[in-house]
Amino acid sequence: MPIALHNAVDDDESSEASYRRITPAEFAKLDPNTVTLLDLREPADFAAHPVEGAINAPLDPLAHVLKTVPTDRTVVVYCAQGWWSEEVAEILADRGYDVASLDGGFQGYLDYLETHHD
Repeated sequence: MPIALHNAVDDDESSEASYRRITPAEFAKLDPNTVTLLDLREPADFAAHPVEGAINAPLDPLAHVLKTVPTDRTVVVYCAQGWWSEEVAEILADRGYDVASLDGGFQGYLDYLETHHD
């Protein structure tokens, strides 16, 4: 499923690398077999609320984990609140990745699920 991604606007107009943002509703519809999910939350948070197919990459081993992230498909990055994932998305975009950051982080996704449960 293609992702309706929104370009993130950089303050520096000369920067060519950019990442995109997805909404919690778009995140809920992702197929983990077609994207790489990079979860930046701490291991305890990751274990408490796992996302199928996600790679846990907390701050400490982040550099090591980034070396193993596949380059052949979109990487969707998220953290607890969304701020850290935007930083990592920018780093990955600078390295040539096709990358998106989840708006509002995992908390935004949980809020979405709470109001849109079946």
